[in-house]
Amino acid sequence: MINSGFAIHGFRRRRSFGIQARLVVLILVTVLPLVAFSTFAILRTVDNERSQIERDIRERLENLLADVDREIRSVQVSLQILASSPSLQQGDMEAFASQIREALKVQGLAIGLHDTNAEELVSTTRPYRELPARQTNRGMVERVVRTGKPHISNLFMGTVLQRPILTVGVPVLRDGKVTYVLTMALDPARLSAVLRDQNLPTEWTAGVFDRKGIIVARNRDIDRFFGQPAAPMLHEQMSKAVAGWLPSVASEGLRAYSAFLRSPVTDWTAAITVPKDVIDGPLHRAYQLALCAGAGVLCLSLSLAWWIARAIRRPIAALTTAARAMGSGAHPSPSAGGVREIDEVSDALRASAEELEQRARARAAAEAALRASEEQFRTLAESLPQLVWTCLPNGRCDYLSRQWLEYTGMSADERLDSKRLKDLMHPDDLPATAACWAAAVDGSGDYDLEHRLRGANGSYRWFKTRGTAVRDQTGRMIKWFGTCTDIQEIVETREKLARSRLQLETLVVERTRELAATNERLTAEIEAREQAQAALVQAQKIEAMGQLTGGIAHDFNNLLTVACGSLGLLEARISDEKSLRLLQSAQGAMSRGAKLTGSLLAFARKQRLEPVSADINSIVIEVTDLLRRSIGATIEVRHTLASASWPTLIDTNQIETALLNVATNARDAMPSGGILLIETANIPAGSDDVAEEVVGQDCVLVSMTDTGTGMSPEVIEHAFEPFFTTKEIGKGTGLGLSTVFGVVRQSGGAVRIRSRIGGGTTVQIYLPRANCPPIARPEDASSVLARTSAGARILVVDDDSAVRWVTVECLREIGHFVAEADSGRAALAILERGDPCDLIVIDVVMPGLSGTDTVRLARQTRPDLKVLFVTGFADRSGLTGEGTGTC
Repeated sequence: MINSGFAIHGFRRRRSFGIQARLVVLILVTVLPLVAFSTFAILRTVDNERSQIERDIRERLENLLADVDREIRSVQVSLQILASSPSLQQGDMEAFASQIREALKVQGLAIGLHDTNAEELVSTTRPYRELPARQTNRGMVERVVRTGKPHISNLFMGTVLQRPILTVGVPVLRDGKVTYVLTMALDPARLSAVLRDQNLPTEWTAGVFDRKGIIVARNRDIDRFFGQPAAPMLHEQMSKAVAGWLPSVASEGLRAYSAFLRSPVTDWTAAITVPKDVIDGPLHRAYQLALCAGAGVLCLSLSLAWWIARAIRRPIAALTTAARAMGSGAHPSPSAGGVREIDEVSDALRASAEELEQRARARAAAEAALRASEEQFRTLAESLPQLVWTCLPNGRCDYLSRQWLEYTGMSADERLDSKRLKDLMHPDDLPATAACWAAAVDGSGDYDLEHRLRGANGSYRWFKTRGTAVRDQTGRMIKWFGTCTDIQEIVETREKLARSRLQLETLVVERTRELAATNERLTAEIEAREQAQAALVQAQKIEAMGQLTGGIAHDFNNLLTVACGSLGLLEARISDEKSLRLLQSAQGAMSRGAKLTGSLLAFARKQRLEPVSADINSIVIEVTDLLRRSIGATIEVRHTLASASWPTLIDTNQIETALLNVATNARDAMPSGGILLIETANIPAGSDDVAEEVVGQDCVLVSMTDTGTGMSPEVIEHAFEPFFTTKEIGKGTGLGLSTVFGVVRQSGGAVRIRSRIGGGTTVQIYLPRANCPPIARPEDASSVLARTSAGARILVVDDDSAVRWVTVECLREIGHFVAEADSGRAALAILERGDPCDLIVIDVVMPGLSGTDTVRLARQTRPDLKVLFVTGFADRSGLTGEGTGTC
């Protein structure tokens, strides 16, 4: 029904005439007959006078327009000053809002700041940040943004001020671009005052029209014609030209002459209208008759105007009645007055009434929901065991729970102000409470603290007070909600715990001191155990490598035996010099291989040593010349020897080799020369300097220290491993220190290396002390000539056919009678036959019966049998006995 009613009223509005059309009809009916009647008669008479008046009117019009432009420019200048405000340039909108409110006291109705989308950011018509941004006067803002120049709007109805206003807008530039538009709303009456100040003749009418031809200002009758469109003829000419002069009909319906001029500043048009009677007054007397004739027409026009006015009054009266009904809360009834503008206002009133009714219903529902929410809050607060309170942002309490009133003894009507609150709090807790509240209000902390509150009986109890800020959707604080929880028992328990903790801390300190001492002892024991375990692991690793190396050397010795024996037999059968040279080269290679095998056996501690009791000082002195020749003249060899060194049980040749190997490594560590210091010392069994391997023994220490490049811990860890070397390819075999390690360990001693990068290296050799005095060194074996009787009967026993063949051939080459056997049982079979045998040459390790088992069985029948054991191992345990020998 509502939609159909709106449709009917809309249809009626389309058929009705507007106020403008009715007034135009009135003017045409009233004035045109008179204009047509008098024009022909007075045209020539008033032509010259009209020209003079026209010039005067144009001059007055230019002055009037200049004053209006000056007034508008003053507003633009004020806005441009505000646009350059530092607060606006820095984006401080709140400070800028205060500034424009001060500027509004000087001039204008309202000042607003808009962004480039015409959304109002700051306005004097509402507090800053009260409402979200809104779009106003979009057309003018868009024009200012597009042109980057000031602009003045047409006359329009202000949505906030609810009155016709004008708006002047100026751009706010930043880096040459428009960022905001600053506007000022003006009262059009200000321009009317400028027109009245022109002191125009009373008959003259001056008016200012906006770009739509609407009257903005008038020097007289402004209340009647304000906001009305210009006369049709004048409006038509103003839309076509910038300036002009024309006969027209004034807004009052009188014939007149009008001059108009458009302003280049505002694009508005100013016009002065002079009644035709004023210009043609002297001629009117001659035409009084014509005026009398026109009086009848004028009466008819007045009657028509009265009829039109009455037609307009009726809908206005109905609109007034509807507005009064709306004010009293009744719904306005629909009405159609026949005037389109009035009908539109009536429709707007009905729509507003419906919206207000909906808002009233929504507000009633919201108030009911709020009352229900408050009731739920009070029920919840009354059921909590805490003291519940709420207060406004200014700190004034607006609610105290029943528990609070019962504890403090306050009445429901009593107000909890700052004085009363201070009486309830313990005096010692007031400063902390005030500081905590101030921090919470500033937003720099939470309102959360413990303090004491006095109860109705006068005693104080401890409470945990917490306050939470309640904010709306915009983040604005609207209320504080808080609780006070009784923690008296917790505080008392905490004090008891503090006293107990002090006692406990004393016990803990004493116990910690005892544990620290125990921990120190355990740490020392753990470190010692870790060192012993590391040494054991290293020894086991070296022992495993030694077993592997010894096995390889034994097999390699068998190969060398065959090769060396074959080359020896071949030497007697070659007479060619070139072939002999080749043979000698092969024998040299065999010799180097035998030496390499000896080094491997030394590391494996499986070589044959000839230990004797010797003086280590004498050995060092004797080997010094050999060292100087071996390591070169750039290395200075020095001695620091013990005054009376203890004897030690060693193989002197092997020890000399070990010292030479250490010296060679020292030479390689000193490519530019340096010093090699050899020191000896007696180390008693109880000394801290004794190595772990010889703990509990008296030792002789031989230290060899160089000034070379030194070794890193990683290199030291692998230094005794065979074939490990840091030298370039081809400059070392990696067996030097491993040989030293094997010789010393086989002699019952130990070796240590102490070194650091850039600080030189010290090799320490610990040799056990001998219980017998040193003896003279034996004569060199090379000077003793072997005396062998030819024609002996010899039995050779070896499971390796190649080794056995070479051995048999060598013995036969020198004239012995040789029999051979490939196992121990074969040898026993030969001996059991009773064949003569002066010597048995037998391998120790054989499958089945070993060499020692074979000899033991053979001596059961031949106790005087002489035996020569041949083996690549140096372990002679089980080989000792009468008439035995090894090689």
